[in-house]
Order: sequence, then structure tokens, then C-alpha cells
Amino acid sequence: MPASWCEIHHVIPDADGGPTHPDNGVLLCWFHHRTLETSGWGIRMIRGAPQIRPPVWLDPGGRWRHSTKSPTRLTDQLERRPAAVA
Repeated sequence: MPASWCEIHHVIPDADGGPTHPDNGVLLCWFHHRTLETSGWGIRMIRGAPQIRPPVWLDPGGRWRHSTKSPTRLTDQLERRPAAVA
């Protein structure tokens, strides 16, 4: 979805002291922005990158997942992994 069709969601709400900063914001479509609180989905930020947690009916284990397919972010993740010992 184009960014111009999205709304910015504060991961930590402004009312709870969350900063108005890119490291605390994700783009969501209008529908998901309005239903996030009641849908069971979770969003958190790790070093400025969002992670998502599906509702328990979809993933009973409640595993956090990366929400990006960005080649840059994926390369960064690979570079942070410890080198294999030969």
C-alpha cells in the first residue's frame, strides 16, 4: 500500500510518553490502525525496526516476527549473526 494511503501508529502511545519519532512509528492502513487495539495483534520496535505478534488464535505461542522484507534490514540481520566456526 502506498505510504500516502497510510496513517502513522505510535507503538508506544503519545499519551503514555511515547516519542513522536520514526523509531516509535509504523505505517498502517486506516482499518488496521483503528482495529489494532481490539484485534489481538501486537507491535513492538527493536532498534527502530517493527516486529509483530499475531493474536493467540493464529499463533498460540505468541512468537514475535520481523515484519520487513527490506533487503537492507535482512542484510543487517545476517551481519549481526555470529560467524560460523570452521
